[in-house]
Amino acid sequence: MSNILIVESENDQYFIEALVNQALSDDTNVCRIDEYKHSSLDETKLTTQITNSLLDATRNISTKIGIILDMDNSTEQERIDLINKCLEQSCNECSYPKPKKLTKTKEFVPCQTNYGSEIQISCFFTNIDGQGELETVLKAIKTKDSTFADCIYTGWLNCLVNKGKKYGSSGETCDISDKEMLKLWVDFYKRFDTLTRQNRNETNTDWRGIMIGFTKNEKQLKKVRGIEIFDLNSQRLDDIKSFLKMFD
Repeated sequence: MSNILIVESENDQYFIEALVNQALSDDTNVCRIDEYKHSSLDETKLTTQITNSLLDATRNISTKIGIILDMDNSTEQERIDLINKCLEQSCNECSYPKPKKLTKTKEFVPCQTNYGSEIQISCFFTNIDGQGELETVLKAIKTKDSTFADCIYTGWLNCLVNKGKKYGSSGETCDISDKEMLKLWVDFYKRFDTLTRQNRNETNTDWRGIMIGFTKNEKQLKKVRGIEIFDLNSQRLDDIKSFLKMFD
C-alpha cells in the first residue's frame, strides 16, 4: 500500500512531517505518507499533480491520496468543487472511469482505475475558524513572544496604507495582500522573535531545519526548533491530525 499527499508547498510538507514526527509519534501506525507532491492553488497545476498521483497509484494494489489546500478566503464547497473539477479532468487524462465526487472533507471516496485497482481519495483545507492558510495556523499556535513579527505586521501595514498603498485579500487587485503579510509575520517570528541576534543565520532560519531538524542541505541540527516555537499539541490542530490519522 502506498499513500500520497498533495500539498501546496514544501513549507506545508515540513509542517505536516513535524506533526507526524512529534505530535503523532506515539502511534507508529499513524500517517504513513510515502510520497509528497507539491501544487500551488492553481487548477492546471493541481490537475497535473492529481494525474501524476493517479498514475503512480496504478503501480500499487491499494493507494490513498490526500489533498491538502489552504482555505484562504474561499468556502469549503468552493474548494471541494475545485478538487472535483481537477479530479475529473485527471481521470479523463488517465482514461479512468468518471470518479465519484467528494462532498466533504475527511472522507475517502473511491476512484476506479482501468487496472482492477481502487484508489481512495480525500481532502482537507487548512484554516482557522473557516478561513486562512498554513501561516494563519502557525500564527495561532505560536508559543513565544512575537513583538518583532507583530510590529512588522501592524506598524508596516499601517504605514503602507497611510501612504496610499492598497491592502487586500489574496486574489484582489492590491499592492500587498493578507496572504503576503502573514508570510512576512511568520518569517519575522522565526527569525527575530525566536533567535538571538547572533544566531539569525541561514542554518537556523531554514524552514525544513526548523520543522524536522534537517536543513535543505541535509545538515542535521542539534534540536528541532519547531516544537519549541509552535504548539504542535494545540487543539487548533485536532482537525488536521484526525485527517492524517486516516492514512494508517
